[in-house]
Amino acid sequence: MYHEIQNADFLPLLCELLRFSDSVLDVGSGLGVLLEYYECRLIVALEIHRPYLEHRVYQAPHVIPLNADAKFMDQLFLPNSFTTVTLIDSLEHFTKKEGTRVLQQAEQIAKHRIIIFTPRGFFPQKGVDHYNLKGEVYQKHYSGWEAEELIDLGYHVIVLKGFHNTNNPSFEESYGTGHEPVDALIAWKTLDV
Repeated sequence: MYHEIQNADFLPLLCELLRFSDSVLDVGSGLGVLLEYYECRLIVALEIHRPYLEHRVYQAPHVIPLNADAKFMDQLFLPNSFTTVTLIDSLEHFTKKEGTRVLQQAEQIAKHRIIIFTPRGFFPQKGVDHYNLKGEVYQKHYSGWEAEELIDLGYHVIVLKGFHNTNNPSFEESYGTGHEPVDALIAWKTLDV
């Protein structure tokens, strides 16, 4: 499935895809800004940069912070450990080879679904930490993903036309003030169909 929409708010789409998820592994959780919208019993917030976990925005007791590298999550979790694995604004922080491997691991760890949110194509974000928590090295983008690539991997894709724009400080730093907005992708793969 491939669909394009003119909608700058991906949160309702994400929440719909998370319906009936009892447990979620959130890969590259950062400050956990979106976790309060995840209606599930258990969330593991996996993040490589410990200061992001220490300064989490959402600190509910059902959210377990885990400081580890997602490239090795198959060593942390058994197959079918979580209902859903999410990669929200994190896949682009891996090289294409690493990202493909992370997706393969996610497919083993998830029982039901993998959800991805990422820019469409390469978004040349430099290593700038807007949170001022010394995470510059983790903010750089190393890969860009196209809808066709994810479809070839078995994902359904919705293109959010013009999602990234000058409202995003990273967009303005990467592209400048006069650049046209850049699309985003929300993609999901259901495993237990």
